[in-house]
Amino acid sequence: MSFDFSIVEKAKAHAYFKQVERIYLASFPESQIRPTKMITRMLEFDPNYHLFLARQCDTAVGFSVLYAFKDLNAAFLDFMAIDRAYRDRGLGSNLLRYTVNASKQLVANSIGMIFEIEREKTIEHDMNGFRYRRVRFYRRLGAKAFDNVHYMLPNLHRDDPEDMYLMIIPYLDLAYLEKSFVIRIIKGIYRTLYHYLDDSNLLELTIKGLSPTISLI
Repeated sequence: MSFDFSIVEKAKAHAYFKQVERIYLASFPESQIRPTKMITRMLEFDPNYHLFLARQCDTAVGFSVLYAFKDLNAAFLDFMAIDRAYRDRGLGSNLLRYTVNASKQLVANSIGMIFEIEREKTIEHDMNGFRYRRVRFYRRLGAKAFDNVHYMLPNLHRDDPEDMYLMIIPYLDLAYLEKSFVIRIIKGIYRTLYHYLDDSNLLELTIKGLSPTISLI
């Protein structure tokens, strides 16, 4: 059976997110889970925060959430997840492509879609190789990593932040990004999506030792 993809009307997005809340809670580790109320409130009141759904027979089987950083000419993929029962059918790839195409309409002259993702761990610490497969999934669809950027994920549940990749699916032929832009996008993520205002320590850990230009690899 086929799947349908759509962007949810802003007036209905916060209510529709409740339909996919179970997928959200089952798809991410606790350290990356933000309170549902924080997400639904942003969907309701922030005009730049958008929900996308994948449906089969009117049942939501996947979703993505995107923030349009219009002042930075970039989109940020906040979350994307597929119901476990519908994985390994190409649904994730198609939902990502749909989200990418929609983001180009939401952000004029966008350089690409940025996202954070867990770094691969050694096999014994990566249950069933999930982290490795996840990074490989995005790379197959054109994603590149910010070289030598140790992005520190704000953790709302414990004191220690996690060292993550920042990656981008570029819409232009980009070989590198300016350090100043990388700092601005990280500040935007911390403050807008995590409501993390005391970002000085995390930002310092992230940008320590960075060169003036950040290669995309």
